Amino acid sequence: MHVLVDRITERTGLDPAKAQPAVGIMLNFIAKNSSKEEVEALLEAFPAAEGFLAIDEATENKGLLGGLASKMNASVGVLAALNEMTSLGLSVEEIQQVAKETVQYTREKVGPEMTDEIVARVPGLAEIT
Repeated sequence: MHVLVDRITERTGLDPAKAQPAVGIMLNFIAKNSSKEEVEALLEAFPAAEGFLAIDEATENKGLLGGLASKMNASVGVLAALNEMTSLGLSVEEIQQVAKETVQYTREKVGPEMTDEIVARVPGLAEIT
């Protein structure tokens, strides 16, 4: 099992069968809303992170409508991620615990500056951590 999953289960008492997919959902959401440099740093920081990630090839949106669509997709993305985690049976409190532990682990592995940039960039992440 992954170090972060083990850490979450130890600190929160969350069942590993719920913690592991929740970490995958959280990392996918973060990766889809982060820069290429940030994703590369995350992949280096998280052992076997690629196993958690199913990153789609990003398509670049151009122009006003593309930018608006991108903003809408980010908003829908946070709702989709929350929905996926509640579908696992996680409560709002447990989702917050997973998010907080993931961000704290990221801070330890990639440093506070890059972590703060990621948290600022990812819609809704600051509110749940």
